[in-house]
Amino acid sequence: MGTCKWVLLILGLATKSDGYMGAVMGKLTTCDDAKTDLEVDWNPKDFSVFTCQSQEFYPIRKSIQPTIFDMVAINSSYNPRTDQVSHKCMNGELAYEDTIPVRGDHRPNWARFGEYLYVPVQRWLHNLEHGAIVMLYHPCADPNEVSYLRKIVAGCLYRHVITPYKKLSRDKVL
Repeated sequence: MGTCKWVLLILGLATKSDGYMGAVMGKLTTCDDAKTDLEVDWNPKDFSVFTCQSQEFYPIRKSIQPTIFDMVAINSSYNPRTDQVSHKCMNGELAYEDTIPVRGDHRPNWARFGEYLYVPVQRWLHNLEHGAIVMLYHPCADPNEVSYLRKIVAGCLYRHVITPYKKLSRDKVL
């Protein structure tokens, strides 16, 4: 089986959701035009969110365990059929407990599919809600490894967002 088929199979199984009733994508609202008040989610003058601050790139470790998000283990009352998250306007900050959030309140407008210099979590969470794949990489990840994974993701899936995310650990840079 080719690389793309394996990626699609794994992602399809990982993202299966029965009757998800989260926020529904609607008309653009006046509270989020995806251009105004962006500094609420990140400081555009802080290049450290997308630039490696180290003198060397972090190596890829071959013997790490996958990160598994078991929503029921985190919250025993979690039910994907009734779980709801909300669209939050740009008039307040959104914070997440998890280092890599996979659900939660987010901005009304989502990022267009593609690769970015940087997309804040408040936007790419919305992409996840609608079935997109978000490829996160630490700004200090080996550029060759990032390029390799980028080719797989972009070559196999149209609905993707690729962005650096400096909260990834040094052990798991992709």
